[in-house]
Amino acid sequence: MNIKSRILLSAVALQLIGFAVLIYRNNAHITDTVVADSHRQFQQSLTMAVQHFDDSSDRMQRMAAGLARSGELLHQQRQLLSRSALENQSRQLLLRTFDDFDQAIGGGIWFEPFALKPDLRYFGPYVYHSPDNGLQFSWELSNADYDYHNQAWYQQALPPGWDRRINRSSAFYWTAPYIDQAGSESLMMTVDALMYDSNQTLIGMSTVDWSLQRARNYVKQLAPTANSRSFMFHADSRLSVLDNGQAEFATLDTPEQWQQPLLKMSPGQVQHLDVNTDTPSYIYAAMTQTGFVVGFSVPRRDLLAAAENYSAPTLPMSALIAALFAGAMLLILRLLFGPFDTILALLRSTIASNKDSTAIEVRPISYRGRNEFAPIVSTFNTLVEQVQSYNEELNATNTALLEQQQQVQELNSNLEQKVAQRTRELEQKSNEALESLHQLKLTQNQLVHMEKHAALGDMVAGLAHEINTPLGIGVTAVSALEDYLEELKSQYQQEQLSKTGLKDFINFAEESIDITSENLRRAADMVSRFKQVAVDQASEQRRDFEVGDYLQSIASSLRPNYKYRPIKVEFDVPDKIIVASYPGALAQVITNLMMNSLTHAFDPEQSGHIRIHASRQDDTLMIRYCDDGKGMEAEVLQRLYEPFFTTRKGKGGSGLGAHIIHNLVTGQLHGRIEVESTVGQGTCFHIYLPCSPPGPGL
Repeated sequence: MNIKSRILLSAVALQLIGFAVLIYRNNAHITDTVVADSHRQFQQSLTMAVQHFDDSSDRMQRMAAGLARSGELLHQQRQLLSRSALENQSRQLLLRTFDDFDQAIGGGIWFEPFALKPDLRYFGPYVYHSPDNGLQFSWELSNADYDYHNQAWYQQALPPGWDRRINRSSAFYWTAPYIDQAGSESLMMTVDALMYDSNQTLIGMSTVDWSLQRARNYVKQLAPTANSRSFMFHADSRLSVLDNGQAEFATLDTPEQWQQPLLKMSPGQVQHLDVNTDTPSYIYAAMTQTGFVVGFSVPRRDLLAAAENYSAPTLPMSALIAALFAGAMLLILRLLFGPFDTILALLRSTIASNKDSTAIEVRPISYRGRNEFAPIVSTFNTLVEQVQSYNEELNATNTALLEQQQQVQELNSNLEQKVAQRTRELEQKSNEALESLHQLKLTQNQLVHMEKHAALGDMVAGLAHEINTPLGIGVTAVSALEDYLEELKSQYQQEQLSKTGLKDFINFAEESIDITSENLRRAADMVSRFKQVAVDQASEQRRDFEVGDYLQSIASSLRPNYKYRPIKVEFDVPDKIIVASYPGALAQVITNLMMNSLTHAFDPEQSGHIRIHASRQDDTLMIRYCDDGKGMEAEVLQRLYEPFFTTRKGKGGSGLGAHIIHNLVTGQLHGRIEVESTVGQGTCFHIYLPCSPPGPGL
C-alpha cells in the first residue's frame, strides 16, 4: 500500500472514531439530563403533594380549635342552661359546622366526667357523614358501653392519670390512622383540640375525623411511570394507608438499610434515594406535618427507557452524518492528490522537451525507488535548467501577495463595520437591562408594601377571634333569657304564675343582663384598642401618643398568636412617656419583632419570655425588645436586614420582616437600631428614636 492510500485511510478512520466518541458522549449527556430533570420534577410533585396534605391538616386543626372554643362557651353557660338546652345548642353547632365541609368525615365535643353537670358523666355529641343519609347527629357514643374516656383517640390528648389542672404541652394531638369501628367504618385520622375552663383546668376536647380515602386516591395518582409504585405510611405506627392500615412498611420492597432515612425525615423534607435491589429503583419520599411519609418508587429502567426515547432518534441521523462526512473526506483527499499528480506529469513533459538544451549541464541523480518520491527526484534533476521558471514563479508569488494584502484590507474594513454594529447592539442590550433593573426595583417596593400591610390582616383575624368569646357569652345569655321569658309568658297566660316564679325570673334576668353588659363592654374595649392601632397603621399620620398604653394595645392585638402557647409577654414601661411621632410605623416595628420571635425564636411547644422595656432620656425614646429563644448565628446576623433573606425558605418565611423594621426605624422614624444575639440564649434589639422626629420630606 502506497503512502497516499495510508494517509487517506488514516484520515477517514480518525474522523469516524471522533464521530463515534462524539455520539457516545452526546447520548450519555442526554441520559444524564433526562434523569436529572426527572429527579427535579418528581421532587417538585412531592413538594406540592406535601403542601396539599399540610393545607388539609391545618384546616382540620382550625375547625377543631373552633369547636373547642364553642365547647368552652357551653361550659361557661352550664349553670344558666338546662341539659336539654345544652344538648340542643351542641346539636345545632355540630350540624352547622360540618354541613359544608366534606373533607371531615365527622367530629364531636367530648367533656370530662361531670364537667357540665354534677350528675352527667358522659356528654359527647357527635356527627358523621353517612354515605346513604348524609350528615347524621348521634348520642350513641355518649354512654358507658362505648366509654369514650377510655378510647385510644381520647387518651392520645388526655393520658390516664394526667392532672387536669396542668396544661398539656400542645394545643392539638393527631392519632395514628385507624378504621372507625364505631360509626362510619372508614379509614381516618382524628385531631384532638383541648378545652379549658376559666381557671385553665382541662374540661375535655373537641375532635375532627379526617377521611383518608381522598388522600389515598391522591397518592395513588402520584406514580409517574407505568411500573412505579406509590406508598403512604404513618412514620410512628409504620402503617401503610394504601393497604387499609394492615400492611407494614416492609411490604414496599425497600431494603432495611433505606428505611431509617425515610422514617427520620422532618416535616416538609423531600428525600431522594437510590436503591440497589433485584430491581434497582429510585425512591422519592416526603413527610407531612401529620407524620405521613408519602412518595413513590420508580424503577431505574423506566428513567433509562425515557432517556433512550430522547436519544434514539439522533442515532440514525448521526450515523448518516458520519457516512456523509467520510465520503466528503474521501472526495476531498482525492481532489487534493489529483492536482499533485497532474503537476508531476507536466513537469515530466517539460523536462522531456528541454532535455537536449546545452545551456546548463547537470548530472542526473540516480534513484531506484518506485513510490511517490521517484517523480520528485526526477524533477529535481532539471532544477538548474528551470532557473527562469523560478523567476516567473517568484513574480507570480509577489502578485498573489499583493492580492492577499488587498483582501486583508477589505477584511479589516468589514471588521470595523462589524465592531460598530456589535457596539450598537451592546448599547441596546444595556438599555434593556437597565429598564429591567428599574422594573425589578418597583416590584421589590410593591412586595415590601404588601408585607407591611399583611400584619394588619393578621390583627383583624386576631380581633375577630378575641371578641368571639364575649359576644358569644352575651348571645347565649340573651338566648337563655328569651327562653325563660317564653316560659314565664306561658305560665301567665295559663294563670299559673306565682310570686316565687316571678321573683326567680327577675333574679335570672338581672344576672343575664349583668353578664351581657360585662361581655359587651369587653368587646367594645377590644374594638376600641384595635381601632386606634389599625387607623395608625393604615394612615401613617404623625400624632401625640402615650408609649406604654400604645405598646400594650399592640400586644393585645397580637395576643391570639401566642394565647395558647407557653410564652409570656412582659412590659417595663413607665407611665406618661408621651411622644409626637408616627405610631403606625412603631406598631409595624413591634408587630414584626413579635411575629419574628413567635415564628423563628421559639418552637411551637417551647416556653419562653418576650420582654419590652421603654424609657426616655432627654429627647430620645429608647426601646429594648428581648426574647430568650434560639438566638441567631453570626452568618444570619450579617444578612439580617437583607430583603428576601430568610432561614425558613419554603416554610412561610418571606424574608421582608427585618428589612421593613430597619427601613421604618432608620427612615420614617429617623432613628437607629442595634441587635445582639447569642445562639441558645436569645436576641435583643435596641431601638433609639427621637421623641419628635421631623415631618415627611425633611
